[in-house]
Amino acid sequence: MNILEERSKARKVVEDKNFDYLIMFLICMDAVVLGLLTVDFVDVDFVIMLFLFDRLCMAIFIVEMLLKMYAYGPRFFKSGWNVFDLTVITLSSLPVVNYLIVLRTFRLFRLLRYIGRFKSMKNIINIFLMILPNFAAMTAVLGVFMYVFGVLAVSLFGEVFVEFADLPSALFVLLQTFSLDAWISAVVRPVMAVYPHAWVFFLSFVMVSFLIIISFLLSVISLMVRKEFKITSNL
Repeated sequence: MNILEERSKARKVVEDKNFDYLIMFLICMDAVVLGLLTVDFVDVDFVIMLFLFDRLCMAIFIVEMLLKMYAYGPRFFKSGWNVFDLTVITLSSLPVVNYLIVLRTFRLFRLLRYIGRFKSMKNIINIFLMILPNFAAMTAVLGVFMYVFGVLAVSLFGEVFVEFADLPSALFVLLQTFSLDAWISAVVRPVMAVYPHAWVFFLSFVMVSFLIIISFLLSVISLMVRKEFKITSNL
């Protein structure tokens, strides 16, 4: 049997749906194990078992990459997903990664390549990519808006309140106000005790910031309606 026939058989293995489902299952199981490894278990044997299972998954992933590289040859590197998988597996197999679980969790991103097999998940990713430019524009507008209000907050309240002593601190407080995380009791009332008219500043900030969010949502709805209308017209 020549090498071409061997590679053809290897391609049939790595392109089989059951092979993909096996890798997906192992990635999901490895994700569960990585989560359990963050818990301090009293049973040392159980922790060792989890670690060994994680190492077994890592070994299977390495074999998977070697099998794909053999099956496709130089064409392996023409696929962006293959390069991505190889990079993730290479980084995950480094000795230092045993002490940095945050790097080992990068293996979970390999699930992204299998999204195309599930229509509902693929639709979500397509919608995400479609609204990404609108989201970037909204983020830029919101960033400029918060910067302006941050400078105003430092100028108005910085002399009395340490929370507004500098721009980074003021932006952090404004972010808390934007999230409505106890903003009245923790932010507005103490400031109003010294500056009675401070409510105008904070109310204006909240109203304008939410107008920006609403504008973004309306732009997304309009974009999706136009997209649907275009598809219907083509049909």
